[in-house]
This record gives sequence, structure tokens and C-alpha cells, in this order.
Amino acid sequence: MKITVLYSGNYGERVLNTILEKFAQNIVSIHEIPENLPEYIDDVSEYVPENLKESDLIISVGLFGDINLIVCDIAKKTNAKSIIIESHSPKQVTKGLKSEISDSLNEIKIVFPKPFCSLKPVGDTYIDEFAKYFGSPEIEIIGETIVKSVIVKRNAPCGSTKYVAENLTGYSLNEVEFESGNKLHNYPCLASMDVDNEIGDTILHLAGYKIKEAVKKSLKFSNKILTVTGDCKGFECGFKCYKICPVVKMGENAVEIEKTHVNINNLFCGCCMKCVDICPFNAIKVLNYKI
Repeated sequence: MKITVLYSGNYGERVLNTILEKFAQNIVSIHEIPENLPEYIDDVSEYVPENLKESDLIISVGLFGDINLIVCDIAKKTNAKSIIIESHSPKQVTKGLKSEISDSLNEIKIVFPKPFCSLKPVGDTYIDEFAKYFGSPEIEIIGETIVKSVIVKRNAPCGSTKYVAENLTGYSLNEVEFESGNKLHNYPCLASMDVDNEIGDTILHLAGYKIKEAVKKSLKFSNKILTVTGDCKGFECGFKCYKICPVVKMGENAVEIEKTHVNINNLFCGCCMKCVDICPFNAIKVLNYKI
């Protein structure tokens, strides 16, 4: 697999350094795009790098605004088959830009993970090969009551999963879900704290939900459980909890719709409490669980 990387800013540099650990031999071109370019650019062609090489996959990291459109020219020049364009800020790639890029390259598989650590296999040869190693965090926690070690099976592209894993040793299993979120902030996560209007939450919070999801999947339990009581009448309210859930909007089954009600899948749930607040029937309750 031949990869071209476009990056900009501190976040882009961090991701580049992380993925080089695995894909250094696969990366045929690396191009730094200037920071602080205008949000709206009449002609992006002047920013298209020279000396482009044939590539299978283009990874674009840290670009803001219209400059993202250069992937269209680059994809055509490199004969790329697949493209990953990440977002760690709501200002990076608007809904309109996504449509413009997708319409221009309708024969190429393009994904727009928001955040980058939400990337999962999508049935595409090149994106899936990358997602084996980088994307939605996957870990294995070893220990019966205390964390003895943590194996990283899939790292976040920014490297945060590896950092969190290295700093969970010694905590009790009851603490690691909460502590994984703390460690993500300590890294620190560079995702934006501005609310993303498409998601209804901050992208930094979404990144926090993803590392906690990895912890809960490894432990097979959650310390905080949202449960739905028999008072749920989701068919009457139009399943408001499902519609407001930021994790659902990120593509995970945190809220599962049955015919007349919902269930909460706590392995995915980020416990943002938006569903608790919006439920007109007061049917979603919070339970604390200890092993």
C-alpha cells in the first residue's frame, strides 16, 4: 500500500509521527500544508504540492476550510483509490465541503472520521488496512483487581491510546474507566472544545468517549450504567434520546431502538447525560456498578 500524507499544524505533525511508527515504509509522499490559510480560497490549485507520487491512500490531517479541496486534485494526480480526511475541530471540514469533495471524487472511497479516533473498517482495502492499526482505540487490560498491564491493539492516530495504556498500570479495575478519560486530557488531547453543531457535543468529549469505550469493552463492564425503565414510550416522543445522542451520531449503537422503546448499550454510552435530560417520561436512570 502506497500512502500520501497531507498535514498541517501541531495536530497534523503529531499524527504523522504516530503513523510513521507503523507505515514509514508505505508512505511515498509527505506534504506540509501552511497553517492559518483563509477559510475561503478561490483557487486551491496553487497549494497543490509538486513531486506527487502514485498512491493508493491519501490521509489528510489538520487542514481547515477550503484548502481541503486540494485532495481532489491530488487524488487525480496520484490515482488514489481511497481517502481519509479527519476532523478534530468543527471548523475543519463543513458539511458542504464534504459534499463537494465527495461529488468531485465519486469513484473514490472517502471517509471523514470525526474525531480521527472514531475511524473503523468500512469495507475498503486501503482504509481497512490503515484501520487495523490506527483509529477507534482497542486495548486489552490484564489484571484481576488491579491493572498489571495494558496491551494496545489499535492506537488512536494521535498516539493517545498508547499514552493512556502506559499510565493505567496500578489502578483498580473500578477506576480505569474514569482514569482513562483523565489520562486522555493529560496527553493532552488536541481535539476542539468547541461544540460541533452536527454532533451536539465537543470533539474532545467524543475522543474521551472512545477511550472509555475501549476500556469498557476490555473489562466487559461499565462503572456507570444508564438503564431504561418500563416508563419509556419512545414511539410517542419520536425516540428523542436516540436523536440527541452524540455517540449515535458518531456511528455507534449507544442507543438501540426497539419497536416501542429504547435500550442503552453501556459499552458505547459516553454518559453525557443528554438522553437523561431530554427524556419526557423520566425513563432513563443512572446506576453505579462496582465489581
